[in-house]
Amino acid sequence: MKCTILSIGDELLIGQTLNTNAFWISQKMNEIGVDVIHHISLSDEKNDIISCLNDALEKSSIVLITGGLGPTSDDITKDVLCSFFGGKLVFNEAAYANIERIFSNRKHLINEATKLVAFLPDCCEVIQNKNGTAAGMIFTKDNKTVVSMPGVPYEMQSMISDDVIPYLKEKYQLSFIFHRNILTAGVGETVLADRLIDFEKNKDERIKIAYLPSVGKVRLRLTIKGDNEDELKAIIEAAKQEVVSKINEFIFGYDDETLEQSIGKMLLENNLQLGTAESCTGGYLAHLITSVSGSSAYYKGSVIAYSNEIKNALLNVDETILNEHGAVSEATVNAMINGAISQLNVDVAIAISGVAGPSGGTAEKPVGTVFIGVGNKQTSFVKKYLFTKNRERNIQIAAVVALVMLRKFIKDNYS
Repeated sequence: MKCTILSIGDELLIGQTLNTNAFWISQKMNEIGVDVIHHISLSDEKNDIISCLNDALEKSSIVLITGGLGPTSDDITKDVLCSFFGGKLVFNEAAYANIERIFSNRKHLINEATKLVAFLPDCCEVIQNKNGTAAGMIFTKDNKTVVSMPGVPYEMQSMISDDVIPYLKEKYQLSFIFHRNILTAGVGETVLADRLIDFEKNKDERIKIAYLPSVGKVRLRLTIKGDNEDELKAIIEAAKQEVVSKINEFIFGYDDETLEQSIGKMLLENNLQLGTAESCTGGYLAHLITSVSGSSAYYKGSVIAYSNEIKNALLNVDETILNEHGAVSEATVNAMINGAISQLNVDVAIAISGVAGPSGGTAEKPVGTVFIGVGNKQTSFVKKYLFTKNRERNIQIAAVVALVMLRKFIKDNYS
């Protein structure tokens, strides 16, 4: 069953609003076996809406529309759909009662523009809005379904969950879609693909594999679709285990687990306290670590030693090291590790120092040069990297690489 999502609003096209609705709807449709084949953002223009709707109905059995249902003059979706499906607007008592309920709670008077929201096409099935004034609408044509919903995310989400999904399940015979996500770090997609050549040649032809790279990480997604739920589950689980056996050393988790969560579990399992010393990343690494709920159980804090003065005063990096080797050096990062362990009283520490850019680079240490180290009281390991010319990306990459290095350090020295 194919689906197209139409997101109406000029604010989406000029980059003023991020289209999170299409992202969320796609997830929910996938969960019930509906294939979303297109995301289309379009303007609040009658001809654009009609053109995109015609195209969508040619290719999809389900069209889900968000936006353009409010009381202002730029909200024309309802009028366009009413005309498109050959209906006329009529006063809907239930919709108006809902508006009265909403305004009663807000202690506001209903103005004339808002009253017009209660006029709905007589050719649709109305979805009452539990969280706002604009009702949703379900239209049918040639066994195809068009659903129009408000663009406000929590209003739309309630309609999808409570009304649209049950409606679609009852109307259509939907397939099953299963995904298994295998999360890797510290390895590129080409290396993973090389490891999985035999798997890809011999796998069940119904299984699709996707390599989804991000900063320092690659998500492997296995997908299977069909009508026999138990058979599909067995096939995809077997495939997952085969993939895991071939790339196990790179795997940090599955499905929606983050690298930070995975490392937090490792620290807890080994009863380790972690501290960080950051220069060029300016606290971004600490932000990733503390984004995990409960991280206070294993993370004690960070020293943001951006200047040489702070490196010396708070991390005890000897001035001789800074003068002879520079702030961006293996020697300095080693000293930062030792200083963090001592000052923060932790078992393991990460240290980072580099040239994030876009200025500050030299012939010897160009922009993107970063030294990252991990260590404990007994041993430490520091590695030099040359990343990109982009400051923001260098900060992100350095933090992720630091977490990958920490993961390997714990596995090598504790697990």
